[in-house]
Amino acid sequence: MVILRPVNLRWIRGAADDPKDLCAHGEVAFRIGDDALLDPTSSKEFTVSAAALYLLRTLSVPHSKDAPVGDRLFPYRLFPCCGFSMFDLAEQEDVVICGCPNGEDFEVLHEVGAAGVVIRAGDGRKWRVEWPEWRATVFGFADSVSNFYATCSPKQPWDEEDRKGFDKFVSEWERRRGLKFGVTILRTT
Repeated sequence: MVILRPVNLRWIRGAADDPKDLCAHGEVAFRIGDDALLDPTSSKEFTVSAAALYLLRTLSVPHSKDAPVGDRLFPYRLFPCCGFSMFDLAEQEDVVICGCPNGEDFEVLHEVGAAGVVIRAGDGRKWRVEWPEWRATVFGFADSVSNFYATCSPKQPWDEEDRKGFDKFVSEWERRRGLKFGVTILRTT
């Protein structure tokens, strides 16, 4: 059984609502069977909005150290500490999220024949997860983050570049999840 959920969702300054902050933060509970991969009581804070999008990407492509699903400019983490900049690069279908090199990483390797995924920790430990369970778990994590956005004020990007990056984030999310992202964006003038 896999448990993967964001915990104590908030904005960067700890507020329950912040229309200027585009990235949701919180701790993560991640367990496979009896093993705790991430413990929400450890006080490790992550940018759960970036993590959710990266997890959604693992449903179509594997994530490894050699071929990460996220930004390659920094040592990449599936659960990043920071995801503070989103960019809409015209030559890329997906949003580019930049952050810091901190966070936690697990490889998500697709099994041949699409029977499941193998989650591999940095210390070499591995867990096999059936494909339907992995998909449902990732969707549940993403939906929790989306629902958090839906309970907050509309987002107000700082400038046109931030708006374009956030729009691309939302567009990719909706394409990968197949559902409308729980956010309204206030257009900057």
